[in-house]
Amino acid sequence: MRLKWWLLLSTALALFSFLLLRYVVSHIWPNPGTILAGPQALVLILIFTGLSAGAAPVSAYLNYRFATSGWLKRDKTRLLRQGAWVGFLGMVLAYLQLIRALNLTIAAVLLCVFILIEAFFLTRE
Repeated sequence: MRLKWWLLLSTALALFSFLLLRYVVSHIWPNPGTILAGPQALVLILIFTGLSAGAAPVSAYLNYRFATSGWLKRDKTRLLRQGAWVGFLGMVLAYLQLIRALNLTIAAVLLCVFILIEAFFLTRE
């Protein structure tokens, strides 16, 4: 798949996910009795999808600018993987905020762990 199609599809998916997330947050009431009921799980899924798709154009630009030539042919899933890392980190941070266990130290450690994992994948090429 060409890079322009990746950018177009990821932008459309991110826009759709964030619009649906806005609708869910403003129109559906959460269930305070449980931690991961239907609306809370839907919000976490939409956060993952929106951040993953939204990070793909940024990742594509950074890879186009700083990676060696031919990076898309060598590693076809790089944009998906890097977007998924961003989405998963955002989802984990949102869940930790939901259960009121998030602080700056935990966020910084998780961010460093995800950066180190991606650096490991990039050095294996």
